[in-house]
Order: sequence, then structure tokens, then C-alpha cells
Amino acid sequence: MRNLTTKNYKFGLITNIENDTIPRGAASSSLNWLTKGDHIELRPGQRYLGTSSVNSGNGRATGLKKVIRANKDAGEVLFGAYGKKLKYFDETTGEWVEVGSDLLGSDVIDANGYGKELISMSTYTGLAGNQIFVNSTNSAGFFKLFAANPGSSLNVYNSAKNFKGNIKIDTNRTLLTSTKTDTTGVYGSYIDNQIYTTVTAEAYGTGDGATKTFAHTAAAITGTRTIFGVQVTDSVESFTDDFDGHLTGSLGGTGTVNYITGDISVTFNTAPLNLAAITTTYQWEDSNNKGITDFTKSATRLAGEGFIFRQDEGGGAVQGIAQYSQIYYCMHLKKTWVLSITTDDTNATNLPYRQRVGIPNTTAFVETGEGIYYVDDTDKSDVKIRLLTYEIGGSNQVVPIPKSNNVNLNNYLFDKSCGFQYGDFVLFTCAENNSTQEIDGKIVALNNRTLIYNKLWKSIDILDYSVTCFEEYNGRLIGGDSLSNNFIELFSGFDDFDADAIENYWIGGNDDLDIESLKKTKKFQLRGLIHPDQKLKVSVSLDGGAFVEIGGSDDALGNHTYAIEGAGSYVDTGNAIYIGGPTLGTRIIGGGSDGSFAYAYEREFKIQLDKFERILIKYEAMDVGYVSVSQQKYVDIREKAKKAPAKYRG
Repeated sequence: MRNLTTKNYKFGLITNIENDTIPRGAASSSLNWLTKGDHIELRPGQRYLGTSSVNSGNGRATGLKKVIRANKDAGEVLFGAYGKKLKYFDETTGEWVEVGSDLLGSDVIDANGYGKELISMSTYTGLAGNQIFVNSTNSAGFFKLFAANPGSSLNVYNSAKNFKGNIKIDTNRTLLTSTKTDTTGVYGSYIDNQIYTTVTAEAYGTGDGATKTFAHTAAAITGTRTIFGVQVTDSVESFTDDFDGHLTGSLGGTGTVNYITGDISVTFNTAPLNLAAITTTYQWEDSNNKGITDFTKSATRLAGEGFIFRQDEGGGAVQGIAQYSQIYYCMHLKKTWVLSITTDDTNATNLPYRQRVGIPNTTAFVETGEGIYYVDDTDKSDVKIRLLTYEIGGSNQVVPIPKSNNVNLNNYLFDKSCGFQYGDFVLFTCAENNSTQEIDGKIVALNNRTLIYNKLWKSIDILDYSVTCFEEYNGRLIGGDSLSNNFIELFSGFDDFDADAIENYWIGGNDDLDIESLKKTKKFQLRGLIHPDQKLKVSVSLDGGAFVEIGGSDDALGNHTYAIEGAGSYVDTGNAIYIGGPTLGTRIIGGGSDGSFAYAYEREFKIQLDKFERILIKYEAMDVGYVSVSQQKYVDIREKAKKAPAKYRG
């Protein structure tokens, strides 16, 4: 008689070898369970962000980006795109608000009205304010917005100054690729010259001894100019700009400013005296004038001006530009170039890096401190997640290292993949082979799976989140839906969309329990945590047979009881453990109403099994609520015969 215990769960999913040989604690197949080292747990839920502004019907989100407000206490502003629309999330109302009307234009949608291209967004913070720029190959413009005034936009597109394409703002300049007529060129803007013009004591209004509130539009607002650093005074009270859209009076007055439209409004604490001159002083800038949206250069280019680097030697279109160790890796479909620009911008190298190092989509990579994670599907028979990083051993060479050797990814499509880092995890979206859709005559993937690579345990899990794009917003992980024109708060609560239990299963390896001959086991023991409303079904498969539930029973009325239930007598309800907001890696996701408690359970139960050679364990959460498994034990294992199972004998 012997026992066999498993209490390490650090391997995640392993599908590239036979499940007879995978280590205990690994999954041979799973969906919606997370590897946590000392346990596995059901993934948290998901819910729509913006209840009343949720869109019905089909569609897909095409962009998601946050910009941090100048006043750190004011938090962040989240922008999202779908179809022809750009919206921002109003944290006060909890709803999405459209910027303009169909701002992105008709060329970014397909015949069904769905977005056909990703909308690139990049943030920039300078003396002129906290800004976000929005652009794409077929967008109606190249748009500039401010965190302080998210409902206002300025189209800075000028065919003599800039382009439409995918953008990345880095080191005070914009890099741009994928114009409508050029898919293999890499364009750069000016390094921002920060040319600011000051307007002093512009006439604002005249006091009448009674009126406190005065409005004005800055005269300098014209073309592609924006304002900042606004001051207003009546020589008694003076207002200063907090660069977050607010004007603060020296005597308690209040005011606002819209940096895009130039509209200024102030309310004095005391009405200005009759005939008192009210004036405003401010600065304005034009990013098309030697700024980050000016791509021009002199006939003989000078340092800091715009540029174009050709990358035409095969490999397909440029998909994305990733930075690592101050070098730009320009990743094409099937080839990567290295672009290195000197700090003083007087010299650069633009050389092919490697053949067969490419990405299938604009966002199929993640920049991290240890290197660039990316999807490599250049060989469709050997799809991998790889990391571009310095080679171990001090050779000072950046090489691609596979990070998904344990998992067969050949049955997934990554042509709409998006990568993102969150805490200790790197996420990549993908689609099952049968999850496709025809867009403009082409069959493309419809993302319905998310791969999660755990950097601590080097493991991969698979979730059913359907996402086109990610962003972290005020500590929460947000995804753009690949199935509708909505945005979803991921790892939130313990059900899907406030109603549905989470589809899930976790199947271990085909275990011989360290006895090669036939055997039986009398009891099974489980430990973990469970929410009072949750139930855990446990099943086993013997020697490749069908799964049979163990530990469950039916009463005289036909009511079924599962092996582990949150209301069971074996649950220690006297020791509540706080589990929410749910955690992913080292970060806390959500909180408040998402928070909940779970309780430790430990149950040993008898099982009636035939003799077997190998046994496969399966866990399924059957209701709503948290559940984990931290230890499983086969108890009283007894060897029965040194021969094969009956069905394998001749």
C-alpha cells in the first residue's frame, strides 16, 4: 500500500509530447485554468466596460490606448476605436463617449461596417501637454488629442508634412510605417524642436462690476495649432493653468481651458471692477512645424529632421517596430531589419537582421525589459512564441529564443494576434483554426483564444478571451472585443458578463502512479480553496476510456452533489481568505465589488475503480465562484498484476 501526492503546479499546458510522459502537475489539455506554481485556479471572469454604451450585434474593436493625465490624481483616460468611431471612457459616468462623429472615416471599415485595420495610437508628453495621436493607413486623418479634453480632436494630416499609417512615438519623434503606397519604408519625423510662441496680454474681456464668468477663444487657434500654459488676470485675481484643463484663481476662482479649440472660461471669486481690462497670456505650438508630426527634411538632411529608410529586400511588409536596448527591430512578415540611430541623430545603420524572423500582424509582439516577445509563424508547421534577447554566455548577440516549446501552436491562427505584458504574464491573442471570417474576399482569423505565458514558471495556459487589442487602465486589464464593437474588463469578478459560468476544464497527464503494472486505488484526496457558491467536478479516465465522475452522488430526489462543493462540511468556513479583486501575476485586478472570499477545503473520499494501468484526472468548475486545487493525492494504491489491461490483451 502506498500514497502518491501532487502539490506543485508550475508546468502549465504541455502538448508537444505524449501525455504519458508529462510531469505531474502539468495539464495535457486545459481551458480557462491558470498556473500559479503551488496551485491551479479557475480564471476570473469578464464584463463589458460601459454598461449603457454596450453595442449589440457583430463587429470588432480596432484600437485601445490610455493616456495619463497631467494631474496624477486625475488618473488616466482610455481611448478605444471600432468601425468609424473613436471613443473615450468617461470614468465619472462609466460610459463611452464618441469623439466627433465617425471621426475615422469610411475607408477603415469593410463591407459589413466592421473595422478592417488596426487603428494605431501613441502617446506623447511634453511641455505642451499630455497628448495622444491616432492614425492608420486608411484613416480620415492624423489626429491629435489631449488627455485633458478627450472629446476634442485636431486633424494634423497634411500631405506635404506627414503621412497616414501606423505610428510609434519614441524619443521625441514619430516613427511611421504602412502607408497606402509604401509598405516597406520606415519614416521618421523631426525630433520635436518644441517651438513655442508666446502671446502676451491678449484682450479677453472687460469687467462691469457684476459679472464673474467670462469666456474667450484664443486668437492664435488656427490651422494645426494648439495652446497651453494659459494665464488670465484682471490685475486683481490671476488664474494659472494646471496643464490638465483647469485654471486656478489666486483668490479662489475657477476656470477651464480646451487646448484643442482654444476655448477658455474663468469665474472670478469677485466680479472684476467696472471697465477693468481682463487679459490672457498663453503659448501655442504647431506639431507640423518641426514637431512630431512633421516628416519633412532639407535637401541635404540635417540632424533632427525627418527621414525615410528603405527596407525593400524581400520579407514582405513592415508589420511593427519594436525597441530593445536602444535599437529598433523593424519586423516584417518574414524578415527583420535592425535600425540603429545615434543619440545625436547624425548617423544611423539600417541593415537586415535575420531572414525568417517576422510577425504575422502589426501588434504580434511585446516589448519587455528582457527583450521582445513575438509570434513566429514563418514556418506554419512550427509556430512558436519567441523572445529576442541577448544570448546567454556574454556573446553580446541578440538572438531569438523559443518560449513555447511545450505547446503545439500549429492549430492556431495568429494573423490578427495582439501581444501585451501584464505583471508577470505575456499575453498573445489567436484563433482556433475553425474560427475565421471573410473580410474583403479574404479569410482571416477571428480571435477566440488568449495564450498566457507565465514568465516566472515559463508555462503557458489557454483562455477563451476573444480579444483584438489590450491596454492596462487604472490597474485593470481591458481588451477590445473581437466579436463585437465593445471593450471588456478582463480578470474581473467570477462570472462572464454578470451571468454565465465560465466554460472550463483541466486534464492532467496519463499517470501510471509509478507502478508499471495493473493497480487499484481506494481513496482520493483534494485540497484547495473554494467560494461558497462554487462546485468542483472530478472525473477520471482509465487506460484511455471515457471520463467517469468520482466523489459525486445523487440523493433520493435526484439532486446531484459534486466531489467538492463550497457548502460542504469539509470546507473550513471559519477561515475566510480574501481573493479579490482577482490577481494576475503580481498585480491586483479590479477590486471593490469584485472582491470576494474563498475558504480552504480538504476532502478525502472513497472511489470504486476497476484495475488500471494509467489514470487521467479531470477538473471542471460547475458554477460561479473561485476555485483552486493545491494538492491531489491517490491514497492506498495497490499493485494487482504484472500484465496489460484486459482490453489490450490478445
